[in-house]
Amino acid sequence: MFRKLFSGLMLTLFLTGMLTFASNTQSAECGPRRITVPDDFKTIQEAINNATFGDTIFVRAGTYYGSIIVNKTVSLIGENKNTTVLDGNRTSIVVNVTASSMEIGGFTITGGLLQTPMGGGGIYLSNVSDCRILDNNVVDNLVGICAYNST
Repeated sequence: MFRKLFSGLMLTLFLTGMLTFASNTQSAECGPRRITVPDDFKTIQEAINNATFGDTIFVRAGTYYGSIIVNKTVSLIGENKNTTVLDGNRTSIVVNVTASSMEIGGFTITGGLLQTPMGGGGIYLSNVSDCRILDNNVVDNLVGICAYNST
């Protein structure tokens, strides 16, 4: 009788321990993330620099000055194409894309200047493929969209 009681108690403790261990196991985060500018990072370029393959960078409405280099396969999505403005301030290319299979949409892209002999201006794609540019207002740039050696 003592042996059955002891065996039952040991089995109960073992199962309780296993359930406790299983409930404390945390799953690792994997897959694409959503990064929000300016909540997670103050600038779009900071967000791109900290992004990994397949991440979506969501940019809240506002005007963002300067140029950005998209050198990773990410999606760059503006909150509203009429109120989320990327302004090159007439100093350079606004969006310089050097990564294939990326996406940019939901922006007004303005104030871009020609910066290379092959083109430049608002959006400049160089030696890339399978990029999607959709639902943007590309206005008041020296060149709107230039795809050099790109598909």
